Parts: sequence; structure tokens; C-alpha cells
Amino acid sequence: MSTQNLLTADAKRATVVDHYRRLAGRYDEFLYYSPRFVRALTAKMIRALDLRATDRLVDLGCGTAMYSLDILEQVPLASSVVAVDPIREMLDRIPEGAPVTRWAMGALEFSAVGSYDKILIKEAVHHEEDRATLFANLYARLSAGGRLLLVHVPPRLGYPLFDAALRRAERWHADPDELERQLAAAGFTVQREGLDYPHAIPTKTYFQMVANCYMSVLSSFTPEELGEGLQEMEAKYGSRPVLEFTDHFDYITGIKAA
Repeated sequence: MSTQNLLTADAKRATVVDHYRRLAGRYDEFLYYSPRFVRALTAKMIRALDLRATDRLVDLGCGTAMYSLDILEQVPLASSVVAVDPIREMLDRIPEGAPVTRWAMGALEFSAVGSYDKILIKEAVHHEEDRATLFANLYARLSAGGRLLLVHVPPRLGYPLFDAALRRAERWHADPDELERQLAAAGFTVQREGLDYPHAIPTKTYFQMVANCYMSVLSSFTPEELGEGLQEMEAKYGSRPVLEFTDHFDYITGIKAA
């Protein structure tokens, strides 16, 4: 398969923006998986954030806010969640009347305004190149004892993808060890845990998810490359009615001194 080596920063940024704008209408269909999946992740988010009803919560890179909306079912916050995403089409998918305040803004721009108690970044931090500035800004904006939680898929994936996608993901996703160092450099005390979630997805459904580039890294392949990748997956996995694999998430919490 012919693949690109490395995208330039501008090319990667454009790819990510185009990816989320295109995917917005079907984002929850491809990435919600199930209420059980979302609740498994949000229950651990609540614990890692030490979330209280009085906290001002930011969902930074919120997408359709599927996780913060589920968090609100468990912890009814006194203040609206601040839902931040640079893609207006994603924010438009948040249900009308939901207790959130929508901010159409990039993470770095947002990090220079406001003050908050808890900040969640779910699978978005790898899209930000200047993480040193982002973390320093967020540290300054957090209240004493505040927390920043990164829920992050590591570079090495155990997904039933084609080989070129797995290799590119190793450069696309952020290194969790580096994230820990960057948080510590910004002043945070860092804690790290993990969560493993077992998936069982019908093979045809998963192939359709890949064809629709449900992960941003897949959007970096040309249609021809993606077609070749799907052929590779068909040869390797097509005889299986269901694909079973484990999703691993790093939960990296930065805690500001009280």
C-alpha cells in the first residue's frame, strides 16, 4: 500500500477539521457504541475528576458532548457544562435544552479565558500541537485543587484495522508518557490509570465504520489507500461474523495544588 510518511502540521490540521465536519451528522452513530460503553468511561471520568455538584466543568473538544451529557445524568451540576469545540457542526448536534453552554472555539484559544474547577479532554489532546502552552494556560485558569483529565487512546492500537492505519496511528496519537511530562512541566501533580473495554462489533458494521473514517487518522488516507486497506481487512477478518477487540484508554489526571 502506498501511504504518506508524515503530514505537515497544516495538512494534519486541515484533515482533522474536514474529518469532524464530515462526520458530525453520524458521529454518535459511529462512536457512541452503546450506553454501557459510555457509562463505563464516564463513571471513571467522574472518579478521576473528583467531580462535585458545585464544580464548573469544561468539556474541551467536546464533539457532540456525549460524555458530559452522560456525566450530568450521574452528577447534576449546579452550573451548565462549558462545551467547547472548534467544529460548529459538532456543537449543533447537542440536543436543544441540554444544560450546556456551547463555545465554538479551539482549545488553545479557549485556554486563555475564564476560570473553572474541572476540565475534561476526551480523545482530543493529540490534535493540539502546542500542548505546553495549552497545559500552562489551563493550569492558570483552574481553581486551587482543580483537575484536568485527559482520556486518551494510546498510539499502539489493538484494533482490527489494516496495517498502514495501525502504523500511522503510532505517529498520530500522543505518547502518554510525554503527556505526563508536559502536565508536570506545567505545574500539575499527575496521576495515571487505565481502562480496558471489550468490544464485540459485527464485522460488516465495523468495516462500514472504517469506510466512513470513524477515526481521524483514517481520514489521512486517500480513497484509493482506504479501499486497499479495506481489502486487506476483508482478507484477514472477513470470515468472522463479529470482531472482538479491546479498547484501551489512558486516564491521565493533572491536579493543581490546593
